[in-house]
Amino acid sequence: MGHDSRPVEPEQKRTGERLARWADSRLGRRPVARSVRRLVFPDHWSFMLGEIALYSFVILLITGVYLSLYFHPSSDLVVYQGDYAPLRGQLVSEAFDSTLHISFDVRGGLLVRQAHHWAALVFVAAVLAHMLRLFFTGAFRKPR
Repeated sequence: MGHDSRPVEPEQKRTGERLARWADSRLGRRPVARSVRRLVFPDHWSFMLGEIALYSFVILLITGVYLSLYFHPSSDLVVYQGDYAPLRGQLVSEAFDSTLHISFDVRGGLLVRQAHHWAALVFVAAVLAHMLRLFFTGAFRKPR
């Protein structure tokens, strides 16, 4: 039939087992795996609100650092000379000029600004929903 499947020889199997035992003894992952398996994870979607807030906060940090590399927070007036034609030649603040520069001239800048914007909205909504869930379910009371 063209399909040649050979059974694993006992010597090869033992070598793999020995390698796994050696790696486990060196890395010590078995106790960690056992403790993770013992944890009971809730199955209701509302328990994910804290994680959603955490992940959106991480996105906020990453995009915020990237945006801060290009943003100039100054109220000094400058003449806009960028790619956005309706504003070309107009007096704008340097902060607005740098925002337009990020949006139109920096590669991926508008995408990063939008990701930062939406992550901020999701973060606030997730934190509020998480706090409401904690309050209405009484999760702040003992025993936790």
